[in-house]
Amino acid sequence: MNVLNPKTILFFTAFLPQFIDVERGSVAAQILFFGAIIVGLGTLSDLIYALLAGGVEKWLRGDLRLLRSQRYFAGCVYIGLGIVAALTGVSKG
Repeated sequence: MNVLNPKTILFFTAFLPQFIDVERGSVAAQILFFGAIIVGLGTLSDLIYALLAGGVEKWLRGDLRLLRSQRYFAGCVYIGLGIVAALTGVSKG
């Protein structure tokens, strides 16, 4: 997803070279190795989030009281954010 994201590209061009050691062999192989580790960790964390969300989803859909209170809570949050936005003045400085 982030392959074409310029911030991600900039981060990795600044981050990965710190761990590359020219004396340990091929630079390209080291970059591919570290990149594979980062992809693996990202995939693992996303998989864990997906599995947890799937388990929580079944629990949340079964409780109608929770769904009703969630709707009112979200409405109050949006009203509160609207009030804060309306009362916040733009400072000229």
